[in-house]
Amino acid sequence: MIKSNRNDVFKDLLKWERIKARLISLVYGEYFRDALRNTITIVLPFTLLFFYQQPNMAIGVGVGALLISLTDAPGNRANKFKTAITSIISFFLTALIISSSLGNHWLMAASIFLLSFVFSMLAIFGNRMALIGTMAIILGIFTLGLHPANPLLFSWYILLGGYWYYLVSLIQIVIWPYRSLHQAIFECITATSIFLKSKARYYDPEVNLEDCYSETIALHIKVSEKQELVRNLLLSDKRAMKPTNEAGQQLLRTAVSVIDLYEQVTAIHYDYAYVRKKLDKTGALNLIIELIDILAEELAVLSGVFLRPKKTHSESRLLRFEEAKMELTKIAFSAEETNAQIIQKVLKNLDGIVLDIQVIKNSRPMSAIPANLDSEDIAYEEFLSPQLFSLSSLKQYFSFSAPVFRFSLRLALMCGFGYLSTLIFPLGKYSYWLLLTIVIVAKPRFGLTWKRNVERLSGTFIGAVLGIVILLMIKQTAVLLVLSAFMLLGFFTFNRIKYSVSVVFVTAMVILSLSIYDGHSDHIIMERLLYTVVGCVIAFLAAFLFPVWEIKSLKTLISNILDANSNYLNKVKEERSGMAVGGVTASKLARKNSYIQLAKFSETLQYLHLEPKSKEVDMHGIYAIQILSYRINSIIASLSLSAKQETMNDAGILLLSEALGNMEYCARNSDNLNLQNINEVVHTDKIEEEYNDNEGSVQHQLALLLALSVELRLYFTKPL
Repeated sequence: MIKSNRNDVFKDLLKWERIKARLISLVYGEYFRDALRNTITIVLPFTLLFFYQQPNMAIGVGVGALLISLTDAPGNRANKFKTAITSIISFFLTALIISSSLGNHWLMAASIFLLSFVFSMLAIFGNRMALIGTMAIILGIFTLGLHPANPLLFSWYILLGGYWYYLVSLIQIVIWPYRSLHQAIFECITATSIFLKSKARYYDPEVNLEDCYSETIALHIKVSEKQELVRNLLLSDKRAMKPTNEAGQQLLRTAVSVIDLYEQVTAIHYDYAYVRKKLDKTGALNLIIELIDILAEELAVLSGVFLRPKKTHSESRLLRFEEAKMELTKIAFSAEETNAQIIQKVLKNLDGIVLDIQVIKNSRPMSAIPANLDSEDIAYEEFLSPQLFSLSSLKQYFSFSAPVFRFSLRLALMCGFGYLSTLIFPLGKYSYWLLLTIVIVAKPRFGLTWKRNVERLSGTFIGAVLGIVILLMIKQTAVLLVLSAFMLLGFFTFNRIKYSVSVVFVTAMVILSLSIYDGHSDHIIMERLLYTVVGCVIAFLAAFLFPVWEIKSLKTLISNILDANSNYLNKVKEERSGMAVGGVTASKLARKNSYIQLAKFSETLQYLHLEPKSKEVDMHGIYAIQILSYRINSIIASLSLSAKQETMNDAGILLLSEALGNMEYCARNSDNLNLQNINEVVHTDKIEEEYNDNEGSVQHQLALLLALSVELRLYFTKPL
């Protein structure tokens, strides 16, 4: 009874700390602070200029600041300075070209077509330039809607708004140079915490193992994305990477520890069906689940430190961890040999996670982690993502085989057609919303376009209802203006977090603001809904024009995963045999590439099922290959960790070589994979039963790796 009450108190504590962590992430996070900064930066000059009877200048400066703020993606000082220069110049030229084309419909259609194509092609320079291009197109659409009388003066207003916004933003990044990096580390630790918590489900006999694998693979995508952001923000910052920069070097050590922590979490991999069966009656499963949950909560709370530097007080949580660990250790001492080995291996993994957490908290040095003994020799510049663009390969981007070219041409045609369509609509005052919807909703991927369509439509309708309710309840103009500012704040806060929620806020804001300015809310709401629906329909139908089908990249993605896992395993083999080539850098690069390739493949599968052509693919077989690749990757991670501490005998090297041979065979034959009818391979426990002795030991991991590689090979073997 006492133990039950203690657990209830502990759960209540965890709930409160989870709520507290979420509040910290909202109030102290970069998204909300940037949203508050953006709102003030936009509203302040807009209000002052209207107060001093300068409505045209207020609108131009306000629109320029509003739209250019959306190009301000997370980055270091160098990133933001380059973004500022490129955005301001692009915005000025766009506003000048579009406003100068007003009055001639054919010239306007040609301008919209060319600008849409050119700015969409900026995606070859990377995501940051792609965002600038998208916002430049949107600025052109706003310019069309505003219909300025003086093109040059309006363009200068836009330039002034952009200059004002980035002046504030750059001053902020000079004062707090590592804001974005702190946010990225916070999100990376949070994602790792959620991933770790999902690992506890593997020890719950009531949860289907296939569901567990699906969940952890989906979470792997998020963790991989956050890790890549941390790398790009930190490693591209030359000032932070200088050995003399103490703050930068501390962040580097933290980033390395956070990414290594994920390897430790990933390495918690066993034959879970067997583990559940063996430990079912011992009481160990519940204790393992509790221990993993406690460490996940510890990580979640620890992540908040990177938003608000303050020591965390977690004595109650850590005390419960030690108590549960002692109870599990007692079970291990009294259990049979096989069960004891399983429990000891789990405890060893958990101790490794605790050690990584202590390093992140700076309560232990990095040298305490065996994997980081040679961390000073790592060539960090090699971990930066390669640039998508080079002058020598410019020609390849201007062909129908290039997805960027196909999408750019599709978007340009949609915008040109959308503009000509607005000329025939009886409701024409806000017809530019149709073009705006097309640009926002249209994406290269069919599945992503469909998802954005749903989010845009649902958010618009909810936002319209919210706007109507507010207009019916409140009549005071001052109150409506204040609410509009809060809606703008909500839009900025959720724009990078949850798009559908941001649409709700921006729709309500537009309805309130234009109702105050225009005085008629009925036709504003009608046009907003009409043009949103029509724009979504056009964007969806156009997705079949020069489509970028996921199915066409499946074989390449599968081949990339097989190659990446094979390379990762080969590096482990070299480490295990004492003949490592390339040192720590090569090993960590192999690990990074394997994680990224698995994430890319898994992300593609998330959108593939939304495509009409998904019915032509054997999805059951594809998912089976995905799960096997993930399980193999996890075992390699576990072998990699233990390789830092011990060598392997000849028998182990032989098993490892045989597994590597199977994986290389799969990679060589991936082009011959029949996606419509993949070999039917029935996974049964029999393929692993002979390897269940010494569960959790290196020998068992090697045997399980070999068994899984044999199963994977069957998918790529031609039937007799």
